[in-house]
Amino acid sequence: MSDLAFYDLACRLGEQPTQTLALAEQHGVSAVLTPPDEGRHPGTAGTQVLALGPMTAGLDGEQLSEMARLQRSGVVGVAQGYAPWKNTRVQLNAMRYAKSLGIRVFLSPLDPVLGLGVAHDGAVAQRLGLETQPSAAETIALARDLQLVAETGVSAHMGRLSSAESVRLMARAKREGLDVTCDVAISHLLWDEAKIEGYDFTYRLQPVLRSQDDRKALLSGVEAGIIDAIVSDHSPWPVAEKRLPFAQAKPGTETLGLWRSGIERLLAEGSLSDARAREALNVLPRRLLGL
Repeated sequence: MSDLAFYDLACRLGEQPTQTLALAEQHGVSAVLTPPDEGRHPGTAGTQVLALGPMTAGLDGEQLSEMARLQRSGVVGVAQGYAPWKNTRVQLNAMRYAKSLGIRVFLSPLDPVLGLGVAHDGAVAQRLGLETQPSAAETIALARDLQLVAETGVSAHMGRLSSAESVRLMARAKREGLDVTCDVAISHLLWDEAKIEGYDFTYRLQPVLRSQDDRKALLSGVEAGIIDAIVSDHSPWPVAEKRLPFAQAKPGTETLGLWRSGIERLLAEGSLSDARAREALNVLPRRLLGL
């Protein structure tokens, strides 16, 4: 695996993009895809930077962006991230517009109200007194997104799945022939809700870390090819936004270093096969990135 070039479908460059890209090069990352709320970066000799454009103007969830112009500028696809939609009609129209242009949509399924919780709805969060985020926060949004894909026929990629039920929904969507792919973050293949014991802000993530059963289902989903790609979901937030009480900390953490070492650990313990790792880290991401 040390000889394999990684291609990352979810990497935030942060306030120090040069430093992030140097880290990416160090860990053998050939290309990264940045979210729609980050500016363009030229990349480096070792790591190419590709970008997503916003689905709505300024990610306001209401006015459609100029997707045709964004497409001409070279974006890989369009996304809304976790910015909420004003309503489902706007999302439907955005996906219809993307379909008419032949541009892929990258969706992050999360109900904006149920998703306000900061920890999985389980015993750990209840014991710690944290506001909980049920798995339904993801699956309700994912079911809606998949129905809109079926309605519009747009090519769609679902980012950062976290629950067993999401794996089942994706498996059904693929059986039904929808043009969909999906990914999981390395953090959710390695960690579960037990990590938040002690209120360590490192593990304040979005989506939240879920149960051990969810983690195992995600691993099985990768191995079965239901989950197509594994991403770093690297999020280098400023210290002032991260070193806060758990519930106030910015969701996301720095994972570029963890990405390769975590994959090697999963391979060593037999949770992931070499063939599937190569597909999930290189072959499929390269195809989605057009490389």
